[in-house]
Amino acid sequence: MRRIRCHYLSGEAFIAALLPSEEQGLQVYTTERFEPGEELLCEVFFTGLPGKLMVRAVGKKWHNARPRLRVRAGGVLRCVGSEWRKLQFLRDVASGRTKFDQRRRHIRQPVLVEIRLRRQGESDFTAATISEISEVGALLLTPTPLTVGEELIVEITPPGSARPLEVQAIIRNTDHEHGAGIEFMARDMGGVTRLREVIRRLVDE
Repeated sequence: MRRIRCHYLSGEAFIAALLPSEEQGLQVYTTERFEPGEELLCEVFFTGLPGKLMVRAVGKKWHNARPRLRVRAGGVLRCVGSEWRKLQFLRDVASGRTKFDQRRRHIRQPVLVEIRLRRQGESDFTAATISEISEVGALLLTPTPLTVGEELIVEITPPGSARPLEVQAIIRNTDHEHGAGIEFMARDMGGVTRLREVIRRLVDE
C-alpha cells in the first residue's frame, strides 16, 4: 500500500480541506498521482500539530496542476468509519476544541487484518479484526464484549506466512464503539524484532 504526505500550512487550511460529513472526504495537495479506488496510507499533518496521524484512505479523483488558474496538483480522498473519525478528531484539534495526545510513543499504523483471539484460560479461538497496530498495542474490532483488564491470546498471521505470531495482550480500554484498545504483554520467541517485521509486512500489504 502506497504512502503519501497530506500536509497543510495551518489548522485552518486543514479544516477548509475537509469535505462535508456526508461525503467523508479530504482535499489533498500532492504531486504524487493516485488513481480512483486506489488504497493509500496518508500522513496527515498541519503546522502547529505536535505529531502526525496516519489515515487509511481511498482515492476518489486526482488532477494536474493548472498554474495559470493557480490550481495546485492534488485531488480528493475518501475516508470512512474510524478513519473519518480520525479526521474529525484533527478538526477539533485544529479548532482548539481538543488537544492532540502525544503520550503514545509508538505510532499505531493503520491496517486491516483478520486475526484470531481467545480469552486466557480458554481453548477456543474466535475471529476478529485489527485496524491499527504498533509494537506495544493495537485497536481490536470485535462484536465480542470485552472488559478492561481482561487477558487475551492474539494470533496474527502476516501476509505470505503459514506460522502465526502469538501474542499475549490485555484490554486497556473499551472506548471504541466497535472494539477495544489492547496492549501487548508478552511475545513468543521472535520477540519485538518479529513483531516489527509483522507490522512492516501488514502495512506494506
